[in-house]
Amino acid sequence: MDHLNFVLSYLLIVFALAIAWREGLGNEREIFLSSLRSAFQLVILGYLLKYLLRISDPIGMLGVVLFMVGVASVIAYERVRIGGVFLTAFLSIGCATFLTILPLLLTGILEPTAHQLIPFGGLIVGNSLNSVSLALDRFMGEVRNRREEIEAKVALGATLKVAMGEAFRESLRASLIPKINFMKAAGLVHIPGVAVGMLMAGADPVRAVLFQMVILYSLVFAGLVGSVVMLYTSYRKIFSYL
Repeated sequence: MDHLNFVLSYLLIVFALAIAWREGLGNEREIFLSSLRSAFQLVILGYLLKYLLRISDPIGMLGVVLFMVGVASVIAYERVRIGGVFLTAFLSIGCATFLTILPLLLTGILEPTAHQLIPFGGLIVGNSLNSVSLALDRFMGEVRNRREEIEAKVALGATLKVAMGEAFRESLRASLIPKINFMKAAGLVHIPGVAVGMLMAGADPVRAVLFQMVILYSLVFAGLVGSVVMLYTSYRKIFSYL
């Protein structure tokens, strides 16, 4: 029955591919390959988690989170393919992840166990990747559109960083839009995923909601930190590339 449910659910991707083709989006291949990639990765993850969640060594847990950061950095690089972006993505996503996790560990909100650190770390890494990707895409567009304006400011004596100030601000705003919308809708339009999982597992509703609030605030913080570090460490490379 589980395999049949998976096949039936994949019909949603088939319909999405049909719509994308009908609208001439040109990204049907990317949607198809991404769907297969996610299915493969999640199946592997299901088997790996049986062993990963038994890790009791802090170094081992740190290694798992760093591995996820590395994979996310590769994905960020694949979107732009600019030299040096992998390292800056690794730095930005890594900073966002550990600057979010550390205070939660120190305050006792998050326990130093594999059952909490690894899933939570993956959640933060994935969120940071989305924010960084949004910020990068918007920043590259802003730089293309404002190139003459930026060059004029530099010619008048402004530093490149100052000249690109408006591009920075617009890109960071764009990266925050999904997070802000998510917070506005949480509890009224939908029940966020972590709370749903805890409720289905039989957790106390108040505890589930409070933990979901912690996650929402963590996602906003991590997304903004990751985007800021990414843009401020790669803006010269991006400007030279474009």
